[in-house]
Amino acid sequence: MMKSITTFIAILFIISSFNIANAQVTIAPTNLFIGENARFGTYMVINNSNDTQEISIDFAFAYSQSDGNGFRTIVQGDEETTASYSIAEHIRAFPRNFTLAPGQRQVVRLRLTPPNDLVDGTYWARIKTASTPETPPIELQSNNAVAARVGIRVEQVTGIFFKKGTVSTGIDVNEIRTEYDPESGTLAVLVDHSRTGNSPFLGSITTSLIDSDGQEVRRGFLSTSLYFDGIFRQEFEIPDLPNGEYLIRTTFETSRSDIPESDLVQMATVTETATFVKR
Repeated sequence: MMKSITTFIAILFIISSFNIANAQVTIAPTNLFIGENARFGTYMVINNSNDTQEISIDFAFAYSQSDGNGFRTIVQGDEETTASYSIAEHIRAFPRNFTLAPGQRQVVRLRLTPPNDLVDGTYWARIKTASTPETPPIELQSNNAVAARVGIRVEQVTGIFFKKGTVSTGIDVNEIRTEYDPESGTLAVLVDHSRTGNSPFLGSITTSLIDSDGQEVRRGFLSTSLYFDGIFRQEFEIPDLPNGEYLIRTTFETSRSDIPESDLVQMATVTETATFVKR
């Protein structure tokens, strides 16, 4: 009996891992932008797997926020922020539930009906596209009648943004500070920033470490979204760098490879510097 159960668990793990790796339902684009004069948008769901997939679509409100050490978390259930910025309850998907055969694709049409009294700004929600293989659950049965049903549900979360009226964004850098751990050789650059304007910052952040000869010895790059004030954290491994003074340069710019420039709320590029002395 023990051997049968052990074999069953091993087979179940292999099947589960195989199904997750092959749940190749893709979505394009991953961020959708709707203007106040359109109120409609579309995105594509493509089934690249070998299984027929059952697709369901839902909407929720969430945003990322950093703590005092610059570590990011996803915030959900914040009633005050939801009331101020969410459009999740104003979106409808057509179709909302459907089936895709292998290789098939489906255009999903979204209709947005926001309240007429919204003030100018950018509002947002998360599109949750879930896929589950339609094929009958796999049954494994041993001589001792041990059986199991395996079903894998994969949920992909993408963004939808609604721009109302005159929109603007900006970043003010309040302070750049560092934390250095000599034992591990890890340097953390913490950028305390305020977000201005009435829209999230969707762009990229580049952080460079420059030596006394003006040579860039480390570079960090991240495409990200900053919804509110916070702290941006960039870590560098520098055990091999010689002791001395280094210039830290951090640049915020509204440019991302995954979002067309015309969809981004633009701002002037912001660059701030600080120094770090390694001893």
